[in-house]
Amino acid sequence: MATVHVLDQRTARRPLHVRQRCRLLFLNTQELDPIRDMGLTPYRDWIAEVTRLAPDQIHVVNVADGEPLPETIDAHAIIGGGSGHSSYEELPWIRRVKQYLTEAQRRGVPELHICWSHQAKAETVGAVSKVGHHGRRFGIERLTLTPAGRRDPLFHGLPDSFDVFTSHVDAVYDPPAACEFGSVTELARGEVYRNEALAIGPTARTLQVHPELTAGIAAALARVRRPQLIAEGRLGPSVVDYAAFLESLDWADREIRARMRTLLDNWLRYYVAPVL
Repeated sequence: MATVHVLDQRTARRPLHVRQRCRLLFLNTQELDPIRDMGLTPYRDWIAEVTRLAPDQIHVVNVADGEPLPETIDAHAIIGGGSGHSSYEELPWIRRVKQYLTEAQRRGVPELHICWSHQAKAETVGAVSKVGHHGRRFGIERLTLTPAGRRDPLFHGLPDSFDVFTSHVDAVYDPPAACEFGSVTELARGEVYRNEALAIGPTARTLQVHPELTAGIAAALARVRRPQLIAEGRLGPSVVDYAAFLESLDWADREIRARMRTLLDNWLRYYVAPVL
């Protein structure tokens, strides 16, 4: 049976003092150069924006660029990011990250994993990550909560269905019902893929979608990937098609960003604050 997390009303009323006190460890699984070449700010800044933490509260380890993982976890929680890699690639740094995440959960460290890290974390407990049967998802996705998702504090105050920014080719299949850390529960589904959000035991939450993206970041990704998106049928070939796509991102940006800040507030309040 899935673990049901009941909101503690004392915690719900507690001021979000975690912002002044917490330290996050951000595992950046994307090389720095591609982000820099797109003219974007570093990935850590995207995490700082959505969490509304000061950048110096977020210790980043650029694992895809070869930086070593810290021997001790001198942070209150871990966030894992997205990547152009696949989580099932046989690369030394990917194996190390998976081992690190398993050990972090054994220590009870709160975790939030995004896209690539969602897939890698799911693999550590026996799920399968592979190229999705329905192809790439890019742009705006409608996320729908499962009954378990509606009960989970991560989505407290959010509607049953809402739009998010997304960008992925791989998807998670066949998560087990349980693992050494407790139940593994589907919290949300996308428009074509299941397992878009998972609860792995009491301390780890994972998201296939990208709460840290903005319309500007999504537009930069679209500019780089435009020929590929056209070839895959995800984007029309004309200038008008491209302009309409960018406009759709802009129209949705304010509402999506507000909801993603709520989601990160929830994670900080209900999962990170208790360990401070």
